[in-house]
Amino acid sequence: MTRPRAVVPTPGAAFDRVVDVADMRQLESATAPEIDLMHRAGIALAAAVHRRVGPLRGRVIVVLVGPGDNGGDALIMARTLARGGAAVVCWASRARSDDSLVDAARAAGVRWRVWSGDARPLTRDIRGAAVVVDGLLGIGSAPPLRGQVAEILGALPEVPGQLRLAIDLPSGVNADTGHTDPVAFRASGTLATGPIKLGAVLHPGVDHAGAVEALDIGLAPEIAASGAARIINAATVRDLAPARPLDGHKGTFGRVLIVGGSAVYRGAPALAALAAQGAGAGVVTVASVEASVGACAAVAPAATFRVLPANSDGCIGASLDDVKALGEPTALLVGPGLSRSARSDDLARDLSACARQGVPTVVDADGLNALADEPARLGTLGPNVILTPHPGEMRRLLDLAETPRGADMLQATRELAAVSGAVVIGKGSPTFVAADSQRFLLSRPNPALAAAGSGDVLAGAVAALAAQGLRPLDAARLGVWLHARAGELAGNRRTAGVPIESVARHLGQALAETL
Repeated sequence: MTRPRAVVPTPGAAFDRVVDVADMRQLESATAPEIDLMHRAGIALAAAVHRRVGPLRGRVIVVLVGPGDNGGDALIMARTLARGGAAVVCWASRARSDDSLVDAARAAGVRWRVWSGDARPLTRDIRGAAVVVDGLLGIGSAPPLRGQVAEILGALPEVPGQLRLAIDLPSGVNADTGHTDPVAFRASGTLATGPIKLGAVLHPGVDHAGAVEALDIGLAPEIAASGAARIINAATVRDLAPARPLDGHKGTFGRVLIVGGSAVYRGAPALAALAAQGAGAGVVTVASVEASVGACAAVAPAATFRVLPANSDGCIGASLDDVKALGEPTALLVGPGLSRSARSDDLARDLSACARQGVPTVVDADGLNALADEPARLGTLGPNVILTPHPGEMRRLLDLAETPRGADMLQATRELAAVSGAVVIGKGSPTFVAADSQRFLLSRPNPALAAAGSGDVLAGAVAALAAQGLRPLDAARLGVWLHARAGELAGNRRTAGVPIESVARHLGQALAETL
């Protein structure tokens, strides 16, 4: 069964952020007494379940209850749902002796069961339930699972069509890393109490969490923790879309100059050009060697083209003055299909420095590799540059011992932004964006985007948005959202063989959705 996987802050919620365990502990300690937070969480969870299932009368809901605070949230939720008319059965991993929350739940009509090692009664209840809610473990736990919790999760039968929800994070998923236990709870949705937990959006935890919704439980609206990242989604980028005045002309909507391509990678600038057009740029110019220009003209005929001299190896052999003679763009994209040679590397580094003269510059692909070979250049880039490394390029840029993944990629994105002063898009699933002390995260896993040329499309879209006057950070945030949404419009997340040029052609539709 395909589960929707997206991050959805509740409308009006105080939190559109993703936090790790330390951030969350800091936030909780600065807000309210523990019992108040637990009560607020339980009420918010019950309301969220109610929204999903509709009328509660006669609905059978099984709630898995652990020994800690997560179990307390679950008990308050169970009591509230029972008062609303649901038939609620709580299965506890172990007895909660002298617990007023258990007493209150039972007084409201909740049936109370404690795991004894016999899976048969649990299995019967699970098979008869419309909803199963996991409240076994909270953010303080980590795999491997053991004891009664592991036994309960291992005994859960598959029930097609059943709604399965996790409180805060599926039990068996590490809240900081996303690492999972083999029997970790598989949810169709996760109800985060307060901000979303990092492990729910990192692989493989994201595949267990389903659609993640952040619930407002009255925590402090400001998160002082330095590690918090803000969510990128339709709601948080809606105000970023560039204006499209009715009396505009092609010059109104910016001029993108793409410098890239080679005899080997002829089509990469074409993909970037298609994307720049789809993201609204008024004029797109491709400057490349003749072999690449010919290929681009066939794919993106509305672009304009400038032929640059080629070296014997088919790479661009032009100088910075040659490119400057082509005119003044409102945004520059350097790198798609560039290939490596001493001359093309020098050109990429020199063009990256043009951002200091005020031209927003996106550096991608071999433009990044050229910078990695001269790391001293990184510190001179500044806030008008947007770097777009995938994990391998990130490793080279920062001279890391290993290719960063997951939480390490978030840290690497932050580090590269700090070192360079640039906006950094750390590509992958999830995708991270960082600039100065600000961090953002896009979690919409989509294998349709895992193909050659996908980065060229993203870079072209970001360059087009910068050309239309968006600040580099805003162009990056909106660009990664449009790229992800266009991938969904071009093909289902489970679809194989989606042409990357189709993703580029759906950018306009994705942009229209934000207006």
